[in-house]
Amino acid sequence: MKKTLTAAFVVAALSLTSACGGGGDRPSKADVKEALTSKDNVFGTKIPSKTADCIAGALVDSDVSDKTLQAIVDGDKKYKGSDKDKDALNGLQSDLTKCATAAAN
Repeated sequence: MKKTLTAAFVVAALSLTSACGGGGDRPSKADVKEALTSKDNVFGTKIPSKTADCIAGALVDSDVSDKTLQAIVDGDKKYKGSDKDKDALNGLQSDLTKCATAAAN
């Protein structure tokens, strides 16, 4: 179940991002975590707190654009990020899997 959730999260994160980038202030780790733990988040499933904390840290510390992070925080399900964001998220796949695996243990 946890690995399925991780795979679903990664797929959702990758599909979330694919057209604009940059601009504005970068959302905080706390803001991203709060969005991820919401039942109404852009990924369609509430992510457990421990997992969300790890994922939020990885996202905020990554090259994912401020605009994409803000779309996650805002719950903007129509947002399409840039190819650069997609590449940044692809680069995080291992980290995101580790987050879900660590939380399951």
